[in-house]
Amino acid sequence: MGATQEFTSGYGRVLTLAGAAIGLVALVSVTVQDGAGEALRALPLVGLVVVVLWALFWRPGVEVSDGEVVVRNVLSTVHVPWPTYREVEYGWSLVVRTSDGDVTVFAAPRASATARRVRRGRAPLPDAVPPPGRPVRSLQATAESVGAAIEARHDALVAAGHLDGAQRVAVEQGLTTTRRVHVVTVGAVALLAAASVAVLTAG
Repeated sequence: MGATQEFTSGYGRVLTLAGAAIGLVALVSVTVQDGAGEALRALPLVGLVVVVLWALFWRPGVEVSDGEVVVRNVLSTVHVPWPTYREVEYGWSLVVRTSDGDVTVFAAPRASATARRVRRGRAPLPDAVPPPGRPVRSLQATAESVGAAIEARHDALVAAGHLDGAQRVAVEQGLTTTRRVHVVTVGAVALLAAASVAVLTAG
């Protein structure tokens, strides 16, 4: 029916890149002043900071497609098939209500009052479903923009008849939301944290 819409935080990506750049500069500086050995000792701590920034600010996002809503949070990714979707709620951040419980969207915080006033002075962004084609990417992942995209896609699917009887089929087939923990990310953070503590305590 329509292209996949991908929402991430532009601010988060800038912050992650800035953190990585600062870490690289720090490593180069240590190498020049104290040698490669000291730079290797500092590498776990720099790596830990970059990985944490990436997990907190770069990776989180939302994908809205004809088949499902995918919510990538810090520690896990949740797949919400449309038959399990109920509604969205606008709190401090966006909440996707499903038949299996609520999914808080870390990447879509509520816009500040200042940001909402600024946007009111501009032409409103269309919330219609984009035509089929390449994924449509946005760096404006706010509760309002992501929620509007989810609601628009759901309304379009309902109007086209694609969700007729979907809830009954979901129950009959045991269709549910699924959650996948980011095991690799958690493991990398734990490993780098342990290495950093070991280096710092070793003096």
